[in-house]
Amino acid sequence: MEMKKVLKYAMEIGECMLVSGAGVSRVEDTISRICKAYGAKEANVFSITSSIVTTIEDEKGEILTQTKRIRSYKTDFTKLDELNQLSRYMCKELPEEEEVKRKISEIKKGKVVVFTEEVLTSAVIAAAWTSFYGGGITEGIIAMIAGAFVTILARYIKILAPNEMVLNFLLSFFVAAFAYISAKFGLTEDYGKIIIGNIMLLVPGVAFVNALRDMIGGDMMSGILRVCESILLAVFLAAGSFMALMFLGGVL
Repeated sequence: MEMKKVLKYAMEIGECMLVSGAGVSRVEDTISRICKAYGAKEANVFSITSSIVTTIEDEKGEILTQTKRIRSYKTDFTKLDELNQLSRYMCKELPEEEEVKRKISEIKKGKVVVFTEEVLTSAVIAAAWTSFYGGGITEGIIAMIAGAFVTILARYIKILAPNEMVLNFLLSFFVAAFAYISAKFGLTEDYGKIIIGNIMLLVPGVAFVNALRDMIGGDMMSGILRVCESILLAVFLAAGSFMALMFLGGVL
C-alpha cells in the first residue's frame, strides 16, 4: 500500500479511537506504529482532544503530513476495542487497502442500537443511581421517567444546541424542573435524589478520567484541555439545575 494511503487510514483509525474515548497517547502510538509497520522511516504524531497532526517520512525521503479536526465525541468501548485489534492486525499482517477500508467501514457502522433501547437504558440507569443515593421506589419511578425523557430530548435538542455545554444546561434544567414539579404535586418529598440520579447520566466522568490519565502519562496540554472541558460541562449542569429551581421557587 502507498504511504499516502497508509497515512490516510492510520489517521482515520486514530480519529475514530479519539472520538470513542481513547487517550491521546494511545492514539499517537497507534498511528505511529501503523505508519512504521508499512515502511515509514519516521512518524511524528501530535494529538490533543480536538486535533490530530501526523507527519511521516517514507523510504524515498518524501515528507507527508495530514491533519484531522475532531468536533464531537461519543464514548464507545466496543468500537475502541475493535479499532485496537485492527491496528494490531495491520502492524502484524500488513493487509492491502481494500481489506483495511472494509474493516474500518464495518467498525464505523458497528452494532445498530435501536433508539428505544437507548431510552430504556437511560431510564434504568437513572432509577439505579437514584436508588443508590437513597431514593425510594417512588423516586426511582419518577427518575426512570425523567431519564427516558432526557435521552429523547437530547436527540432533538442537540440539533438546536450549538455545543455540549448548552445541551447539558438545557437537559439539567429539564431534570430539575421535572423533579421539583413532581414534588409540588405531592408525588415525592425528596426531589433532590431524583435530580442527582438523572444528572449522573450527563456527568462527563470518562472525559475527566481520560484527562487525569493524559496528565499522568505526560500529555499535559491534552490533559489540561480535557479537565477544563469537564469542569465547564459540570458547571453548566449545576447551573441548569440551579436556574430551574430558582425559576420555580425551589431556591430562596
